[in-house]
Amino acid sequence: MENKYEISSSLQSLLDHIEEQLGTTIHLSRKQEAPRKGILLDQYTYQGSRNVIAFSNQQIGMLKDFVIAQNAIKLLLRGIAAKNNGYKVLSFDAKSATSGMEQIYLDVLKDEKTRHLDFWIKKKLMFYLYMLFHESIIELPWTLLSNVVVAKLCPVMRNAQVYYLMKESMRDMHDLVSFKDYIPRRYFVMHNGMFFARDLMLGEVMSEMKLNPMINIPELKKFKNLNLMEMLTHRWQKNPWYQTKLVGDAMVNILKELKVASVCEHPRPETYYQIYQVGEEITNRWIRLMQIEKYYFWDTPAHQAAALKNQEEYEKEARMAIFGEV
Repeated sequence: MENKYEISSSLQSLLDHIEEQLGTTIHLSRKQEAPRKGILLDQYTYQGSRNVIAFSNQQIGMLKDFVIAQNAIKLLLRGIAAKNNGYKVLSFDAKSATSGMEQIYLDVLKDEKTRHLDFWIKKKLMFYLYMLFHESIIELPWTLLSNVVVAKLCPVMRNAQVYYLMKESMRDMHDLVSFKDYIPRRYFVMHNGMFFARDLMLGEVMSEMKLNPMINIPELKKFKNLNLMEMLTHRWQKNPWYQTKLVGDAMVNILKELKVASVCEHPRPETYYQIYQVGEEITNRWIRLMQIEKYYFWDTPAHQAAALKNQEEYEKEARMAIFGEV
């Protein structure tokens, strides 16, 4: 590994192991503009010649090491899947974008808070929500799995990992709060439900109650000690955070059915591809639960790259198909 940065022996061992498994070199890069979660530019997804992990220059010490480790595990899973000719990504085209945007528009019309929005806002919402869910669903299952694997392989990073996850949980669960009156409640609930499931599962697997969204997220604390009869009252049934909890609980049940904790309990070369396959199945089952199967489909990384490049054209085609105008 070519490295000019000071890193812990735990991270060094992890990177050496991944390089050995994939027969490749990992390049680290400190970037001013890198997001908190870092950037992974891998040869399997982007068809480049190098595997680069970039991290923010504001992150130092073990926090920096954790961000690198999390991205390194994602690289490992992608590389192992590619070696088994099984690496796929969620993509879309004009037809699936039209199907997804049309359903979003119908949901906007059905929701009592969004049906009265100006027409131009409704048109903007369609593609915004379509791409928001694409970005989230291609990321969250793998973030969940990479965090579990890091916790198992690099326990020395635990404090930094918990600190990072608590901060990210608060940000993620509140990203849409300021817009919740401008998007159908169904999408607010489904989107936050994914983050709820991620955090609840990580809290259980890592035995860290501080990661439990029922403790970490102020709006969800009120439901921690409610009994069933209280929860079933009309007051709570209409609360978007309570609905988020219900959807999140259903997503957690899927994770438990797939035995995520046991599959990742002892990560080793012979189980890496199995972990990757679990990530695909989480994605499939969450998509079915949210009833957005027609929005996206599995295809090659090259197809996804082309779709992202042509997304503006797909949006125009979808609007023309739905409204007869752009």
